[in-house]
Amino acid sequence: MSKWSGKTKGFALGYQIFILFIKKFGVRAAYFLLYFVVPCYFIFLPKARRNLYSTFRSIPNFNESKIRYTVYKNFTTLGRVLIDNLSILTKHSVKYSYSQIGEKYLIDLINNSQASILISAHLGSWNIAGELLKKQNGAVNVVMFDGEAKKIKKLIKRNVGESNYKIIAVKNDFSHLIKIKKAVDNGELICIHADRYIEGAKTITTKIFGKEVFLPSGPFEIASKLNIPYTFVFAIKESIFHYQFSATKPQLSISPQVIADDFANILSKKLSLYPEQWFNYFNIFDNKK
Repeated sequence: MSKWSGKTKGFALGYQIFILFIKKFGVRAAYFLLYFVVPCYFIFLPKARRNLYSTFRSIPNFNESKIRYTVYKNFTTLGRVLIDNLSILTKHSVKYSYSQIGEKYLIDLINNSQASILISAHLGSWNIAGELLKKQNGAVNVVMFDGEAKKIKKLIKRNVGESNYKIIAVKNDFSHLIKIKKAVDNGELICIHADRYIEGAKTITTKIFGKEVFLPSGPFEIASKLNIPYTFVFAIKESIFHYQFSATKPQLSISPQVIADDFANILSKKLSLYPEQWFNYFNIFDNKK
């Protein structure tokens, strides 16, 4: 997999412009801006394009013309999801709706104060998923790298207010592990991505579309060592203001490999159905560590 620094790229001015349009003119006006912005990102981010091409070539029944179309559509969809991530924290949140598959599993966990690990990927919107989970009155923690956490917290707090979930920043001093353990002891939900790793991180090997890939071992080891239920959670954009929220039936396992294989199987299915919402611009099929 292409190495990731732990920091999400982006331009503060671009975010500010979109926030302004959302507040003053609405979500559709912000979407309209993408017709001018997306071509620039598409042209000037060749590495991201190449990695998407490589990923999509591994999806069964994907021909070249479909791949080219989906790569461009991916950039457009990312822009819309980022706008949604901000809009749902404003007065425009009333526009959004969602359907659910397996939400009852999470409601049961929350009602029973049962801590669990919610494993996801950079597919669809983690932010939308976090907001929807919070509506069930459960404490939700999102684990992310410190570079992402600082940027996102600062942007959201300054422009649209506090988000409805807590962020646990992954740090070199491993203090995040203490916070995760505290959240578990409090019977809270812990959301974590399992499709990127940074250089030097411990990995686990599994298969996606029959091809060997490396995934970060941390999420799977945390779930197995803490011996708490794990479930795979996604929020997929289905139409302009509608998302599909899904959660698999919670399972228990003391084997990180079993959990990783289960995750890879679910991720393969989701990626086949929603490749335009795969926002992991790192080649997961590049096995050179």
